[in-house]
Amino acid sequence: MKHIRTAAALALLAGPLAAPAARAQVYTPPFMSPVPTSDFGVYVSDVGELGVEGIWRRPARGGSDLGLRAGYADVGDGALMLGLEVRNPVVLAGAPIGLAFTAGGQVLAGDVVRLGGQVGFSAGQAIRMETLTVTPYIHPRLALVASPGNDDDGGLEDEDDVELDVRADVGADFGFASGITLRLDFNLAQGASWGLGLAWRQ
Repeated sequence: MKHIRTAAALALLAGPLAAPAARAQVYTPPFMSPVPTSDFGVYVSDVGELGVEGIWRRPARGGSDLGLRAGYADVGDGALMLGLEVRNPVVLAGAPIGLAFTAGGQVLAGDVVRLGGQVGFSAGQAIRMETLTVTPYIHPRLALVASPGNDDDGGLEDEDDVELDVRADVGADFGFASGITLRLDFNLAQGASWGLGLAWRQ
């Protein structure tokens, strides 16, 4: 019980640290602990307005996993979100916690178009109990985001707006013996302020 309270407190106390308002941006919360998974989940997040997406993850070579993301963001007149991601465990001798290299790309397409990529590391540790596994983690990363410019007539300008951002999230996965995982993700920098979802292990 002590481990459960510690993990829950970490997730809940991170909320006030998150950005209070998020503009429409490429990345919804990554929901990526350092532990690869094989599951399908449905997630809601704050991307300035509400965003809903599905994430499908499957094992790949070397213990890594690959993910496909698709959803809808209530931004402007509405926008489609599509993305790809990869997570690969990193084994360091003597490391006290689990580590994984992460990378991904995502596009938001509607009356606003944004696209970009990110790379980073997720660090955390699974705490296993009889019927529950809790994995608190932190996920710093570097993101490159591009926004095609629009002129007054709705055409593209000659120059695009490109931003290089440092982003970080804290989160926790609560894996139940039934095969359901509750995921919480809170942003510590620019971007979507929070996200939560349910995933079914396969």
